[in-house]
Formats: sequence, C-alpha cells, structure tokens
Amino acid sequence: MNIIKLAWDNLWYNKIRTILNMILIIVSFVSLMVISGYNNYSEEGIISIINTSGGSVVIADKSYWDTTSEKINMLNNSDFDILYKKLETIEGIDDYQKKLDLNGIVGNENKSKIFVGYAYEDSSKVMSTVMLKEGTPIFNDDVDTVVLGYDLGEYFNLNYDDTPYLNFLTDFGDGITLGSLMAVGSITLNNSYLDPMILYCPLSAAYTTFGLEEGNAHNLLIYLNDYSKATEVKNSLNDYFNSNNLNYEAKDWKDLNSYFIAVIKMYNDNYLMALGILSVLVFVSVMQILTTNFLERLNEFGTMRALGINIKNVTILLFLEIIIVAVISSIISIFVSYGISGIIDIFNIRLQFPGSTDGYDLNLLFRLKDMILIFIWVLGVSILSGIYPIIKVIRMPIIEVIKYV
Repeated sequence: MNIIKLAWDNLWYNKIRTILNMILIIVSFVSLMVISGYNNYSEEGIISIINTSGGSVVIADKSYWDTTSEKINMLNNSDFDILYKKLETIEGIDDYQKKLDLNGIVGNENKSKIFVGYAYEDSSKVMSTVMLKEGTPIFNDDVDTVVLGYDLGEYFNLNYDDTPYLNFLTDFGDGITLGSLMAVGSITLNNSYLDPMILYCPLSAAYTTFGLEEGNAHNLLIYLNDYSKATEVKNSLNDYFNSNNLNYEAKDWKDLNSYFIAVIKMYNDNYLMALGILSVLVFVSVMQILTTNFLERLNEFGTMRALGINIKNVTILLFLEIIIVAVISSIISIFVSYGISGIIDIFNIRLQFPGSTDGYDLNLLFRLKDMILIFIWVLGVSILSGIYPIIKVIRMPIIEVIKYV
C-alpha cells in the first residue's frame, strides 16, 4: 500500500504534466467509445430492420434463386404444409409469413411508371419497419389496398383522402395480369433509390386483385428470436431439403443483403483505422511525456538509490504511476462518453447520408465488451509507452544518478 500511495503522490508533484497526459488518454478513449457506439447503433439498426422486414431466413423454390431460370415456380399450399411441419421441429423460431414478389407497371389515366413491390401475409409486421408519410397503413385483411413509396405517390400527385385507384400490369410467369388497387397511403424506406418505385400490399389483396390461387407465394420468411443463429438454421433446413429430395432452398439474411454487410464492414474498418492512428498518437505522445517526466526526476531516483531502494521497486513504482493514470483516465472517459450520448439525445441530432431521404438519428450504443477492450488497449499502450523511459532510467549507473541528488 505504501508504494501505491507513493506512486499517487508522485503523480501530483507535477499536476500540469499529469493532467495533460490524462487529457490525451481521455480524448483517445472517448473517440473510440463514440466511434464504436455509433457503429454498434448503426449495425443493430440495419440488422434489426433487415430481420424484421425481410426475415432472418428465407425459403423459396430453387428456381427463385436461379438467375438463369426462365420461370420462377411459386410455393403452393402443399409446399407450405411440408415447410410448416419442418419448422415446428426447429427451436428459436419466433414467427413466419408468406411473401409474394410484385413488379411491372403501375399507372392511372395520366401517367405510368415501373414499380417493384411485395405482398405480405402479415403486412402490419412490415409496416412497423417503415415510416408512414401520408394516409393510412395497410392491414392484413384488406382486399384492395396498397401503400406507395413517398416519391412514387408524389409522381402520381395522389390525394389519399380521395381513395385513388391505380392500375397494375404484372406477370407471375403465366402471362400478363391486370388489376387495380386503392392507394391508401405513402411510406418511406429512407432511400432515394427505392422510394420512387416501391409499394407494399397485403397478400389477400394480391390474391383478389390478380386472381392468384389462394395460398401461393414466392417465399416463406422466417423470423428468429436470435438472428445470429440464422446461418445455423439455414444449413439445417438445406440439409433436410437435400436429404429428402425437396426442391427448396433456404438463404439467410447475410446471403440476401450483401450491400448492408459491406456497409457494416466499412464501419468496422473505419474503427480499426481510427484505432491504429490513435495507437501511434498515444504511444508516441505518452512516451515523450514519460521520458521528460522521468528525466526531470533523476534527483528523486538518485535519492531512492542512495537510500538502498533496489531497481525492482523503482520499476514497480514507475509502472504503478502509469497504471494509475490509465485507470483514472478510463473511468473519467466512460462518464464523458455517456455525457456526450446524453447531449446527442437531448438535441436530437440527425445525419444526412447520400441516398437517404430523411436522414438518420445519431445515437450511440455502448457495450460492456467495447469498454473493456478499449480499457485494455489504453492500459496496454500506456504500459508499452513507459517501457523505454523506464529502461532508460534504471539502466543509468548509480554513480550517474546520484549526481542529481
């Protein structure tokens, strides 16, 4: 305990240098916390939306995934019965629903445009992942309703209070199909590429409008309690399909969202780049501060050596000073990081990225794992920074050190 108290007292003999050293560590620690917090929030948001709207695992006929196939076969009621029985044997499944792909031309008496859309068995689940801009949402039992991307609705200059109907031309593989749906509202996916062409409707409306056989759909979307197990569930399903000669294939959310996986990887690469830059900065700066500090204290070390204190104890004392600064700086940094997060929440700061229509809320999600790793990094870099100046001091001949007494 005496040596710890001595190390503590030594730090405050030169308050300014100790405080400057702590500020350097705090700024680095907080920077990494903010970057990792932003990355965590963005990653969780992206993955949550993907898994809520598109499912953690998607099952379809093999022709659906084959880009060279001339015709895509839908799944029918018999197919779904087989799939439902298999899903009952798999743990961790929260829910599942059918999805039908729609694409073609939508128009009214004045103009038309190409569209891409989806019909969902549980449309309320998907509507919870998008923002309703105007009008009303669609409901599962609706038989003739549709919501449009905001820019697509603006293109047709729709007034949703007038319950306007739009005409659709599409093809499900058996020839061109015509139908009309009532536009009840507009949504935004916060994507300037999708908002001008996207639309959603209930699966019941697609059956009624386009004369499809009741129960048919392109996909079965599976929602897991833990999306991290999606690959495991996918592999289990594909093994079952192959062993029973079933013409189905499952893909997980990672397979179907390579763009967003690349975005997440970019966030992680940026974090590693910042970590590398700060490592060099902190290492060089702390080493320089410690070298200057230790050389200025040669009279103190000379006195210790003259009193018979061995090199081992001197070394322990110097490393304790480094560790104390690192620990205190880390604790302060954590409080500062949460303070910054609170300020961001109060001012409701939003970021506008290329391709987004409304921007995104800036939020930070801190994880205990990240705090521990950053603390280990701070402690490690600080200790490594102190090795050279400590070796420089303890290797000085005792005759040389005593001159400064």
